Amino acid sequence: MSRTVPPPTPTGPTVSASPATGPTVSVSAPTGPTVPVSAPTGPAPSGTVGAPPADLRRLLAFRAHGAARLLLICRSRLEDVEGAVAARQTEVAVLMAYELVQLSLSVRGLRTEGEPVYALGEAAFDPFAGVPAEEAEAGMRLAADGLDAVGERGTAWLDRLREHLLDTEALLGYGEPLPDVRSGSGLMKGFRLVRTWQPVLERVGLPDVLPDAWTRRAD
Repeated sequence: MSRTVPPPTPTGPTVSASPATGPTVSVSAPTGPTVPVSAPTGPAPSGTVGAPPADLRRLLAFRAHGAARLLLICRSRLEDVEGAVAARQTEVAVLMAYELVQLSLSVRGLRTEGEPVYALGEAAFDPFAGVPAEEAEAGMRLAADGLDAVGERGTAWLDRLREHLLDTEALLGYGEPLPDVRSGSGLMKGFRLVRTWQPVLERVGLPDVLPDAWTRRAD
């Protein structure tokens, strides 16, 4: 009597990292068909929006560049929005919030087809690449709600913006919250985290997480 043996299940790459220890990359031994590391990735199929990317290079870009963008850019933009709300400059706050939300959404898009190199404001950069239309629309509505962000409404709106960033951060899959770079110790932890990604990214041909201007010597 014969029996049918099911085909082996492929296992994909996993990346674990914490702000304290940095990334650890492990690629499971293949037990079935695998996708080459250099294979291009496209939009995620319907129903897999929240799932981590299966391609190693895409996963590394998402975890490393996503964390750096949140730490070094998004949180700085959030402070600008907070300052505008405190000064009751609602139109300025909304303009800054649009940029903040686009940056947050661009991190989410890194899971599928977003660009690792940050270039917001340049025609070639699409912050909505790889972002589901409903998420993009909800984000833009959130930014626009700041026109009425005065007094208690301003506090509530800022809380919603912070929640948007936290939701984005949760997708990265870190074991603990990203450090607060506004403090001295948090800034050092943040730089240590993004710098520890460098050799891993170089190994698979991805750009560094820090802009060249930040690492290039003045002399």
